[in-house]
Amino acid sequence: MTETTGPSRKEWLGVWLKERLRYEWLLRRPLPAHLAIANRDERLEAAPDGVGQSCLWRFTSRLHAPRLQPELGRRLLERCLVAAPIRRRAAPLWSEGPPELSVLIGHRGLERLPLLLATLDSFAAQEDVRLECLVIEQDSEPRIAGQLPPWVRHIHGPLPDPGAPYNRSHTFNLGARQAHAPVLLLHDNDMLVPAGYASRLLERIGRGYAVVNPKRFVFYLDAVHSASVLAGSETYAERPAEAIVQNLEAGGSMAITAEAYAAIGGMDEGFVGWGGEDNEFWDRCLTRPTWIWGYEPIVHLWHRGQPLKHQRDNPNLERARAVMQRPALERIAALRPAATPGLVSTIIPVHNRSALLREAVASVLAQDHRPIEIVIVDDGSSDDTAEVADGLAATHPDLIRVIHQPNGGPGAARQRGLDHSRGEFVQYLDSDDLLLPGKFSAQVAALERSAEAQIAYGPSLEEDHSRRPIQRRGPMRATGKPLGRLFPLLLLERWWTTSCPLYRRELLDRIGPWQPWINEEDWEYDGRAGAAGAPLVWVPGEVSVRRIHMGDDHLSDRGHLDPRKLADRARAQDSLLRSALAAGVDRRSPEMARFSRSAFLLSRQCGAAGAEQASERLFQLARRTGAWQGRRRLEFVLYGLLAAVLGWGRAARLSMGVRTRLPPGSRPGGNMT
Repeated sequence: MTETTGPSRKEWLGVWLKERLRYEWLLRRPLPAHLAIANRDERLEAAPDGVGQSCLWRFTSRLHAPRLQPELGRRLLERCLVAAPIRRRAAPLWSEGPPELSVLIGHRGLERLPLLLATLDSFAAQEDVRLECLVIEQDSEPRIAGQLPPWVRHIHGPLPDPGAPYNRSHTFNLGARQAHAPVLLLHDNDMLVPAGYASRLLERIGRGYAVVNPKRFVFYLDAVHSASVLAGSETYAERPAEAIVQNLEAGGSMAITAEAYAAIGGMDEGFVGWGGEDNEFWDRCLTRPTWIWGYEPIVHLWHRGQPLKHQRDNPNLERARAVMQRPALERIAALRPAATPGLVSTIIPVHNRSALLREAVASVLAQDHRPIEIVIVDDGSSDDTAEVADGLAATHPDLIRVIHQPNGGPGAARQRGLDHSRGEFVQYLDSDDLLLPGKFSAQVAALERSAEAQIAYGPSLEEDHSRRPIQRRGPMRATGKPLGRLFPLLLLERWWTTSCPLYRRELLDRIGPWQPWINEEDWEYDGRAGAAGAPLVWVPGEVSVRRIHMGDDHLSDRGHLDPRKLADRARAQDSLLRSALAAGVDRRSPEMARFSRSAFLLSRQCGAAGAEQASERLFQLARRTGAWQGRRRLEFVLYGLLAAVLGWGRAARLSMGVRTRLPPGSRPGGNMT
C-alpha cells in the first residue's frame, strides 16, 4: 500500500481541525477507549461487554488521519500493543491434551515462507489455551514441510490441475476436515496476533457465539519495516504503519465453531484465484450467532500484492456479487450435503429430565415409520440425564446420537440437534412430551401426497400432571381442525405445541436457524415458517401429547419477570409482527388489532417489572401495527407522552399500579427447562 500523491493542504487542515482532538482524547483515556477511534464520518457500535466496536458501514475502510499525520498511527499501534502485546516464540509452552482451537493457514510457494514462520511464532506464544496449527500447502508438490516447526501439522493439498490458481476456499475446507478442535480459526499466513488472541476468541465462543470476528485494526507494515521486524532489529511500533485498516470482516482472521462451519456449508470452492470468497462466506456466517465487535490489533507483514485481487475487473469479485444476489440461506442449502430421503430426524433437547427422556425416546422408537434417527441434545444437565442419554444411545447405536453442551436454552439446543441431523423430515420433541403411535407414517404420507405442503400437523392432546388423577384434554387450540396457513391465527398464539408438526427439511433450510433465546423462541421460529408461506396439511388422527407439570405454564411468575426473558419476548414479538406482515396479514384485521393490544399490555408490564428497554421496544412495535382507532388510540397516544416525560418504568407503574404479573396464557406451548 503506497501513496502516489501527498495530502492537500485542505486535507491536512481538516485533520487538525476535525480529528486531532478526538485522537488525543481517546489515546489518553483508559483502555480500551482507543478502540473507538474511527474516521470522522463513520459510526461505531460498542460491544455488549464494552470491549470492542462494530463498524456500522459496509466496506473496509482505512483510517484517514494517520495517513496525513503518521505519528497518530504510530501512537495508536503502540497503545494497541500495550493492551494486547504481540510476542513470538519458537515452540509453544501449553500443556498436553486435546486442542481447544485449530488454526488453519493456507500457503503456496516460498516467497511468503518467512512471513508464515513469523505468524506461527506468534501462535506459539499464545497463553492459557491449547491449540493446533495446520498449514495446508496448496501446490503441485510439497515444498515447505521440512521447514515448518515440529509442533505444526503440514497438509499437502494439491488441486486436480497443478497449474490452477490458488484456491483459498479449498485449503480451508481441507484443513477443517482434518482439524481436531471444536473451534476453527481461519487465518492468513502474513498476520501476527497478540499473545492472548486465542484465549479471548474462545472466551467469546463460550458465551454462545458460533462466529467471532475479533479484528479491530489491521496495521499494514511497509517492506522496510516488515524486514526489520522479521530480523528483530525494530519493534512493531518503532515507526508508523503504512496503513491502518478497519472493518475487515471474514478476511485475514476469524473464528467459527467446527459445527457451524459444516452447517453453513464451509467455504465455496467455486472461487478460484484471489478475492470474493471472504465476502460470500461472511454473509453466510451472519446466519449464526456472530460476535461482530472488533477488539484485537493485528500486524500485517508486507508482501507483493496478489494479481487482480483489488481490481474492479477481478472475475472473483464479479462472481461474489452475482452469487450473493441469492439469499444466504439458499446458498447454505446448496453447499450442504443433501438430506437422506424418507429419513425422519427427531431432535430432543433435554435438561434434568432423565425419567421423562426415556418415555419421550420410547414414543419415537415405537413409530412404525422407518428410517428414523434421534438426536438428543443434553443441555447442561446437572443430574443423571447425561448418563441416561448415553445409555439410550448405547442401546440403540444405529438410531440415537447424543450431543452434550453447556446450558444454552431450548433454541440453541434444537439448532445444534438440527445441525447434526440428516433427515428429509424433521420432528422437534420436548423431553417431557410424547409422540402417539402412527404419527410419522400418517404425516409423512400426507406430505408425500401433497407436494406443495411443507408442514404436516394433527390433533395434539394435553395431559395435566399437576392434578391427581392426571387429566387428559384435547385436541389443544386449533390442532383439531384443518388450516391452510399458520397466519393469521399464529399472530394471536402459537396454536400448536412443539411435538405436533412434522417439517420438511427444505423449509427449515429456508427460514434459518433457531434464535438462541430462552423465551418464545418457538413462536418466533414458526412465525418465520409462516412468513415463508409454508402450506400446511392436516391429518385427522391424534399425533402427540403435551404434558403439563406446573399449571398453565412451565415457568414461574418470577421467571417471567427475568430481564433476559422479557428482552427475548420483546424480540420475539417484533419478529412475529414482521413475519405476519410478510405473510400478508392485513393491518386492519381483527388479529392485528388484538396483537397490538397484547403488545401494548406487555409493554406496560415490562416497564412495571423494570425492563424499560423491552417496554419501549414493545410500545414502538404496537405503534407500527397501525391498528389503533378511537378511544384506544387516544389512550395509546397519552401513554406514549407520559412515558416520554416520566420514563417507561414510571409510566408503567403509574398506569398499572403495583401489578407486575404477566398475562396468563400469553406464553403458549411447552418448554424443555
